Amino acid sequence: MTSTSPTPSLHDRDFYGWVEQQCAALQAHDSSRLDWDGLKEELEALGRQEYRELVSRLGVLLGHLLKWQLQPERRSRSWFLSVREQRRAIARLLEQNPSLGARLEEALADGFQGGVDLVLRETDLALRALPELSPWSLQQALDPATLCDTRGDWSDLGL
Repeated sequence: MTSTSPTPSLHDRDFYGWVEQQCAALQAHDSSRLDWDGLKEELEALGRQEYRELVSRLGVLLGHLLKWQLQPERRSRSWFLSVREQRRAIARLLEQNPSLGARLEEALADGFQGGVDLVLRETDLALRALPELSPWSLQQALDPATLCDTRGDWSDLGL
């Protein structure tokens, strides 16, 4: 019995080889060798990846801000440093991808849900104890003066 399924494309068989082939075709300005559908698919995936990174980092940031606000007795150097790291990474991501600005409200809402899940995983807080929507705008969440103030005296945390 013969297989009737088509031979998998280079894209499916050897992604790295396909990328090398596409780069060579682009370098040579040889559009006849370009896999237009594959290139479109990969470029769209790259864009989605940038958005997912923004949402993920917002989730970690907002989750730690929630923990900081709702459990002041458990504040830690680790939470503080996580907030600092996420703020820097988000600012850098937005500088490098200014077009993500069109999706900031959606990203903040998606990220907040991830932050709530982080809080639920890492604390004993109940879902009903958490706000339904982010209490912070993106600007507030990224502002060092919003909780975890780097200018405050956190000597009890060794900061």
